[in-house]
Amino acid sequence: MSPGDHRWGVRGCVLTLLLTCLLSDHCAAMVYRPSVGRFKDGFVLWHEGQFYLFSMYMHAPGDDSHFRNVWLATSHDGVHWKDVGPVIKDAPFNIWAMAVHRVGDRFIMNHGSFSRPGVQNVIRFWESTDLVHWTFLGHETDLFPDARWYHPDSRLDCMSVVPTTEGGRLKYYGFATGPGGFLESDDGRHWSGLPQPEIDWGTASPPPTPADEGLFEVGGCHTIGGKCYLVGGWFNYMGATGYGVYTLVADTPRGPFHADTAAYRLCGNSSRWVALWARFCPTDQDLLVNGYMYSGYTYETGDTWLPPLKKAVVDPGGHLRLGYWKGNEALKGAPVKVDLTACDMIFPSTAIHDCSCTVSDKGLEIRAQPERNSVVRTNVPTAVAVLENTFDFRRGVVFEGTIQATCHDRRLVAASAGFYLEEQPGEGTAILLHSYGRSEIGPMTLTDRVDFQPEDTIGPGCAAPAGIVPHMNHTFRLFVRQNMFELYVDDMLVQTFNTTHQPDGVGHTPRRLGFIAQNGQGLFHNVQAWSMNLDE
Repeated sequence: MSPGDHRWGVRGCVLTLLLTCLLSDHCAAMVYRPSVGRFKDGFVLWHEGQFYLFSMYMHAPGDDSHFRNVWLATSHDGVHWKDVGPVIKDAPFNIWAMAVHRVGDRFIMNHGSFSRPGVQNVIRFWESTDLVHWTFLGHETDLFPDARWYHPDSRLDCMSVVPTTEGGRLKYYGFATGPGGFLESDDGRHWSGLPQPEIDWGTASPPPTPADEGLFEVGGCHTIGGKCYLVGGWFNYMGATGYGVYTLVADTPRGPFHADTAAYRLCGNSSRWVALWARFCPTDQDLLVNGYMYSGYTYETGDTWLPPLKKAVVDPGGHLRLGYWKGNEALKGAPVKVDLTACDMIFPSTAIHDCSCTVSDKGLEIRAQPERNSVVRTNVPTAVAVLENTFDFRRGVVFEGTIQATCHDRRLVAASAGFYLEEQPGEGTAILLHSYGRSEIGPMTLTDRVDFQPEDTIGPGCAAPAGIVPHMNHTFRLFVRQNMFELYVDDMLVQTFNTTHQPDGVGHTPRRLGFIAQNGQGLFHNVQAWSMNLDE
């Protein structure tokens, strides 16, 4: 093959894979991963009624130097995905996270790469007319940090492109990871660096990134309702050791930006790497957001998955949040009977507390009493009841209903309600929605007492629901697949998480679903379930 042909022989490979995908689907959840190899840092694009998922990819387990491919999967509904395969294969350089934007009748892909081992300071470009066959635009288009303002070896990685109109002309702004990651272009192809935009951190502190790493890992940037929303992630930040995604807002792509401290943490985790990134995906109806997640404690100990797509929601206060996307109704397969009368009260024994589990025509009521003053949060009365239904959690189950935390003494008592994913007798993962403005997730052990260790805490400053309003019904949607789960309350994302609680392995797939009440009553009404219709 001649040096001038930059396709590296992927056309025949892609056509073969496309024919294979016409004959059979590869679908999985939580929601998708490739049938072979491993992917990471996905980017979802919608075009003419179809979703395209691009990601960095390695054929077999290996170190990061093996990411020299771009994987593609397609979907007609954003839920059921088909493997297309590596549309860029075995490039002579690393291919890191990528993004795709449109310029006229062409699509331009950019991705991070390395100028030499250990120096991730270059963005490289590819072009396509059909989103399947890609041509490398050559090293003459490689983009490096602008030496007028930045060290040439400083990080430059994956650029989110925002088209805008200025003075009646179309202009493009690029937001990439790295100190020199703010760029501009008049044609969407040729880029020049700009000084970093001004940022007002307010009551938040800047991310603790090294000088050559830049602000944080930029996931995406998009203009919504006349405001520019820039989202990016980092770890060991805002009192959390895990990976979180945070939101900056400006009136224009040029800034100045400010940290949206009222809803700063958009998504992510407090103590572990589970759910990462947030990348915008405009469609003809909704503005969606995709991320990715791990089934293990970190990337090294589990598989990488695409979780359900989210809807970008800007509330009346101008805060960006992640909502339930109606397209995920396609996850629901056959209904599964939920028999609330067959609840097993697994904690406590009646000798410990005044606790009970009763069923009425409305649903399930769990009492955990005697109620204690809200300032006392140790040895709080807790009751856990588990459904005897056998659900196929390996295949995946969708639960819906309403949840309420209430109590008799409404002035002094803070009740909590939530869910318990039983992994083995006396051990599971709890999701607690407190009526004092906090949500918590972590392992719960039930012996002669309750031992709960929160691994994730959602409170003030988070875009996700921080607990629930006491004495009020809230709707819930709970997705459980293998050891992974995702919860929505009132159609807003609470968290994407898993049951892995130790660094050296992957957590258990739950055996049963349970319900929790603390310091009062938990009411669970209209509980329904569906088997996920995703195939292995």
